[in-house]
Amino acid sequence: MPEPGPVDLLDVIAFIRVVETGSIANAAARLGIVKSIVSRRVSRLEAVLGAQLLTRTPRGTRLTDIGREYHAHAAAGLLQLESAQEVVSKSTSEISGQLRIQVPAAFGEFLLAPLLAEFALLYPLIQFDVRFTDRQVDMVAEAYDLAIWPGAVPDSILITRKFAKVRWAVVASPAYLDARGRPAVPADLAAHETILYALDSGRWRFQGREGSEHVRTSSRFCTDNGQMLLAAARAGLGIVLLPLFMVEGLLERGELEAVLPDFPHEGGDLQIFMPPARAGIARVRALVDFLYEKFDREI
Repeated sequence: MPEPGPVDLLDVIAFIRVVETGSIANAAARLGIVKSIVSRRVSRLEAVLGAQLLTRTPRGTRLTDIGREYHAHAAAGLLQLESAQEVVSKSTSEISGQLRIQVPAAFGEFLLAPLLAEFALLYPLIQFDVRFTDRQVDMVAEAYDLAIWPGAVPDSILITRKFAKVRWAVVASPAYLDARGRPAVPADLAAHETILYALDSGRWRFQGREGSEHVRTSSRFCTDNGQMLLAAARAGLGIVLLPLFMVEGLLERGELEAVLPDFPHEGGDLQIFMPPARAGIARVRALVDFLYEKFDREI
């Protein structure tokens, strides 16, 4: 069998951008070229390699098994090239390149949006792709540089840095509590409706008089969006756990009521996650340093 010929780096970049964005059209928009060129480059790469890397569908593209393996190596190689370029140019040019960032919607909308906008003004040569999404992404496969997330993530490969302590609040509407009663101790939650975040195991941890108390909650209403959690609580559907910054105003106005105020919830702190290959890139380091300088250590 003849050995594969040399590949064109532009073809590899086109393939990687298709994987990152999910479609040829999105990759073309990212690269600033027409779709036909992206499609032709990916097809040429597949021809040179002698393997189908992508399956085209009306809704976008999907990696084949061999395509997934090739992408992992190609994306890592491209990162090394980007890092090498920065080593050469960092002393003579401004920080540049693309930053792909993932933040949960509630934290992004309430806290991080103005800071990211301010950082963008400071670094006009950086291109930003900021996603406010309430799911834990595969940072390597989806080519994210940095994610900010409360609590831990299952991927132990990622570099993790504690960012800020999050104050959590267990709340419900006064109408719900009038109808169902007010829990006196964490164990009372077993008799109540709770509204759960989709990635929440339902095992809530409270600081009690004699140490931590773990309570298993159940729910008929589950969502992956913080605003939906808040709306469900205000409508009287049950008791919900949310970051305090989301509900402070509603608590002050009496639209929501604190539940178990004598038993603080032991929620996850805000963390920064980075794939190891991204952590050393100058634009990623600049953003991390900026956020640590600007952000309070407790929210």
